[in-house]
Amino acid sequence: MKIRFNNPFAIEGNWYKGNLHTHTTNSDGSLSPINTVKQYKSAGYQFLAITDHCKLTKVEDDQGVLLINGEELHCGTTQANSCFHIVALNIKEQISYAGEQIVAFKKKWQDVDPQQIIDLIEFQGGEAILAHPYWSALTTNDIFSCFGYIGTEVFNTSCFHRWDKGYSMVYWDNLLSAKKNIFGFASDDAHNHSNDHCPNDACGAWIMVKSKNLDVNSIMNSIKQGLFYASWGPEIKNVKIEKDTIYVITSPVQSISFIGMNGTGEMFTALKKDSYSQVEYKIRGGEKYIRIQCMDLQGKMAWTNAIFLEKE
Repeated sequence: MKIRFNNPFAIEGNWYKGNLHTHTTNSDGSLSPINTVKQYKSAGYQFLAITDHCKLTKVEDDQGVLLINGEELHCGTTQANSCFHIVALNIKEQISYAGEQIVAFKKKWQDVDPQQIIDLIEFQGGEAILAHPYWSALTTNDIFSCFGYIGTEVFNTSCFHRWDKGYSMVYWDNLLSAKKNIFGFASDDAHNHSNDHCPNDACGAWIMVKSKNLDVNSIMNSIKQGLFYASWGPEIKNVKIEKDTIYVITSPVQSISFIGMNGTGEMFTALKKDSYSQVEYKIRGGEKYIRIQCMDLQGKMAWTNAIFLEKE
């Protein structure tokens, strides 16, 4: 059995916490860019991408937080007559809208193929993430119509708190089942919107990136290699693979799942004790891929990227 997995727990470096989907008053957020950075700094985040809608926001005072250029773009028309939302990371220039038209194509955004947006991001040396596919009402055909994006959001804080559409694991599994090495991101999509029955959507989710240094090139290189895990609660402390066994250590959780194709994999639920913090899983051989997913006692979750299994 050949195992293909860039294991962030097996390399040297430091763990850095960051959010890659954030809005400010430059689009539809409630806090100014500088106050947004201060907010994430206070919450212990070490890097942040401000991704205002159709605008590249730059902040002169980074407050000691590593800032990654970003923008969220809506484009195309889906099978449900919705649209794609694509997060652009580490771009050099704004992907411009003029009124309702995208300058690069002189078309209305509804008529722009999302693949053209992904290609523009790639042309600038950036990376694209498919945002909140459940909230966007994407279909399987929609997510398979594009290529070249690095990952998809498996959890979105804003979509969870406001509409209970925060989880998108099924979309991720559809892609992984087709042998597409797509990474899973947990993002806030922060707007700092809240009310008497909706919690604030900022500082709720994150990715933990393993990197030797805290700079844009190092963090982005680690992200591109999948050297991170995603969470909005639990900590994944270690993943080790020895021969045909996967060992996982986490903070105290209610369950740890090894998810593969169809009826493969296994879920370990703490029934005879309060919680789990360590389990092991023996690879059977028919899983095709395995991604590790855990849920804590408050129902919050964390995810590793996929481990692909190939017959030699």
